[in-house]
Amino acid sequence: MKRNKYELLAPAGDMAALKAAVSAGANAIYLGYDEFSARAKAKNFNKEELEEAIDYAHLRGVDIYVTFNILIADFEVKRAMKSVKMLYDIGVDALILQDIGIAAKIREDFPDFELHASTQMAVNNYYGAKFLKEMGFSRVVLARETPIFEIEKIKELDLDVETFIHGALCVSYSGECLMSSMIGGKSGNRGECAQACRRSYEIIDFDGRKLADRLYYLSPKDLNTLDDVAKIIRAGGYSLKIEGRMKNPEYVYTVVSSYKKSLEGKLREEDREDTLQVFNRGFTKGLFNGDFGRDFISYDRPDNRGIEIGRVIEVGRNSAKIIFDQDVYPGDGLEFNSSKKRFGMKSRDFYEAGKTYQVELFKRPLENSTINRTYSKKLYEKIDEKIDSYDYKRKVCVDLKIKIGEKPVIYLKSDDLEGTYILDRLVEPAKKAGLERERVVENISKTGDSIFELDGINLDLDDNAFLPISAINELRREGLKILEDKILSGSIERVKVDNKLEGHKNNLKREKSLVKVFFNKFEDLKRTDLNKIDEIIIRAKDLEKFKKSYGNREVSIYLDKFYSYDELERLRTYILKNKNIKGLWINNLSEYYIFKDDGLELNADLGLNIFNRISLDFFKELGFKSATLSPEMNSGQIQNIIKGEDMEVNVISYGRVPVMTMKHCPYSIEKNCVDERNCPTCKFKNYLLRDEKSVDFEVLRQNTFTEIFNSYPILLDAYENKLKENKISHLLLADEFTNEVIDLYKDYKEEDFYKLKEKLEDKYKEVTKGHINRGIVSG
Repeated sequence: MKRNKYELLAPAGDMAALKAAVSAGANAIYLGYDEFSARAKAKNFNKEELEEAIDYAHLRGVDIYVTFNILIADFEVKRAMKSVKMLYDIGVDALILQDIGIAAKIREDFPDFELHASTQMAVNNYYGAKFLKEMGFSRVVLARETPIFEIEKIKELDLDVETFIHGALCVSYSGECLMSSMIGGKSGNRGECAQACRRSYEIIDFDGRKLADRLYYLSPKDLNTLDDVAKIIRAGGYSLKIEGRMKNPEYVYTVVSSYKKSLEGKLREEDREDTLQVFNRGFTKGLFNGDFGRDFISYDRPDNRGIEIGRVIEVGRNSAKIIFDQDVYPGDGLEFNSSKKRFGMKSRDFYEAGKTYQVELFKRPLENSTINRTYSKKLYEKIDEKIDSYDYKRKVCVDLKIKIGEKPVIYLKSDDLEGTYILDRLVEPAKKAGLERERVVENISKTGDSIFELDGINLDLDDNAFLPISAINELRREGLKILEDKILSGSIERVKVDNKLEGHKNNLKREKSLVKVFFNKFEDLKRTDLNKIDEIIIRAKDLEKFKKSYGNREVSIYLDKFYSYDELERLRTYILKNKNIKGLWINNLSEYYIFKDDGLELNADLGLNIFNRISLDFFKELGFKSATLSPEMNSGQIQNIIKGEDMEVNVISYGRVPVMTMKHCPYSIEKNCVDERNCPTCKFKNYLLRDEKSVDFEVLRQNTFTEIFNSYPILLDAYENKLKENKISHLLLADEFTNEVIDLYKDYKEEDFYKLKEKLEDKYKEVTKGHINRGIVSG
């Protein structure tokens, strides 16, 4: 239940960051448990630390959400559900989930556990949000690319909308990036991203000619919406999310504090500068706010740049004459530019703004170059002081009755909380001096580290009454504990939610291996013998060309991973007019929802990240005819998942897998495009990104989104032999070798495999088995 107009949601990688977020004014905290969290390198919280965090936050009116937002393998499900029960029992307010199968199981086993759909689910429109609402989610964490008009449409649903407002950005839609996984075995879907987007690339054409110099074409600036949060709230955003579970407490405090002030109309220029200083890669307002190209990408560098505070005037042999625009303190981190790359140093002295200094340097900076401060010791000291001085208190009124011959009673009231504690001993007449009223009030007032402070005491004290001071302290301590326990017991609001999705049963009977081919480019289709293919899959944009060339031949339509709600509506109208469409290949939950009642065969494709048996069963129950398993699964996982399975299961046996799907166009940096308006007519839609190891990745701009494909094609061999008795269907991603690949999988022969492998290595340098042998999980 919403308590405020908005929720300011802060990250915490440890208890210090959590306390910093609370002290800065956060309404809720998201953090990771030791397992199953999408920030595997973060410190995260164990059970005991979580219990401490929950009590600390709940006593101060702050909610705790736990990130359970990775794909989970079948052998992990039992352990995962045990963890879910523990998180439920200790009072976590909500779970943030990516894995659709795990979400379905939690909804079944814990119908009153609040669930939030992670941005890793890649939901970006009204129909995806509607799907999640009917499944029983209370909140959707929208894809960072979701435009304002889409948020306004989702507002029609009774569903909390969470949007990112500050911090590091993924250039790819979250949950749809396999680049780190495919090139380095570290999967973003398991919280181990190696950040291929922060590396430099050249842009070249298919003949090897350089089109653009080496830059950081995939490295976004950091999001900053300090001036736009009111607009986001008006559009329908409720929870305003700050990225940063890997960041330090000082960063968390600074950013949360600045947004709290912005929301209250109290933001100062000093707050903006502190936000800039504490960490930035340059700032963008985000794609959803209209930034594009150079306004969105930090193409010259991928790291923290601090703020400019000075410049180099002259350069000597081992020193330089410099001047600063701001005071510099000992311990400040300074960054200089050299002829090769930037270098940094820690300031050893104080430098006054406006004065010129001759400073010894261990490297030679460029003359007339700028100096940035990447770390401000004074700022960190100021922040630490503010965090340390935070002291949350609730006013409490006390009635204390100490009557001779009776048990002493303390009654406490704090807002709507009331508590009574009776000490199990009788008040005695004093043998010497009775209790002094001032002494009793003094001890009752010592609330110490509790969240309460005395706001008045009504003391009914008999003359000559006696109690030891330890008894007075016990009255206070146990009375306050009763109030704290009431706060904690009332802090969790469990509301039962049902899964209202209705499936469409299919009569499934998997009898043989099928060969299905997806033609990403129509020219590949024209040179392929279609008679050997069990299912032809094309893009919707190629349907008219297909009908012109092949008449009413049956064909399936591949649905792109992302559409707006109105694009989906228009697409549905168009598709339903065509009678030769066999089925749809679904890549987003929204696509299932809008097409679920139209009678077409539905196939779950890569975009749905099917990684375990319960996810496969989930889509089967919804009426899907076939499902494509995640290319991040190994052969052991695949063998286990299909045992006894009657649903058609597809595995990518050949092709270059899309490793990134993004709104951003890398070539927009070279052309300095300011928006997407010229994308339909731009000639730079298909080119290569060459990385630092001279490995090339094909880039294809489709309408207003971009796909990057793996450098090497998958080609499965021994794996196919191991599993052919299980009748896995082969999904092939077409290219110039498609005819030979079809022949290979129609009648597999080892000698044919090696002949084809040799041809592919001539073309692509290497082939890969993907994750078939290594996988991304062990167990």
